[in-house]
Amino acid sequence: MKYLPIGLNVREKKCLVVGGGPIGERKVRNLLGAGAAVSLVSPEVTRGLADLAASGRISLSREEYREEHLDGVFLAVAATDDRDLNARVAEAAGSRGILVCDASSAIRSEVIFGALHSQEGLTVAVFTDGQDPSRARRVRDRIAGLVSQGEGGGATPLRVKKE
Repeated sequence: MKYLPIGLNVREKKCLVVGGGPIGERKVRNLLGAGAAVSLVSPEVTRGLADLAASGRISLSREEYREEHLDGVFLAVAATDDRDLNARVAEAAGSRGILVCDASSAIRSEVIFGALHSQEGLTVAVFTDGQDPSRARRVRDRIAGLVSQGEGGGATPLRVKKE
């Protein structure tokens, strides 16, 4: 195990996401789900992120990332398709003592996002130590199906087989 799976309280804490593509959108939505105050920096954004900004749920700066964007940030997420830019964000955040997730490099990340499923006060997170996010999503989806069946009242609770 490379990462310790923990719950991180980001409620009302300023979290910065750099990158407005699909990965950035997924990170933004995870942070919003946990109650973070999300700022997004990206010249271009997905339709979903544009809608979140228009509704006031996130703060959007449609510009290139600058180190000043890190001022007052608790957690920074580098989620662009430019590995060099992600590395610069991670390095600058780290030098300021800001928790950082580089979506393109688990090595540069202090924090990684698991594949999450939340349902009625229960959250399941699946981690692959940043090695295989698609596998984590597949396993999460299988677990989510089991949880949903169990919540219906008729299914047998999930039992862990002892080896």
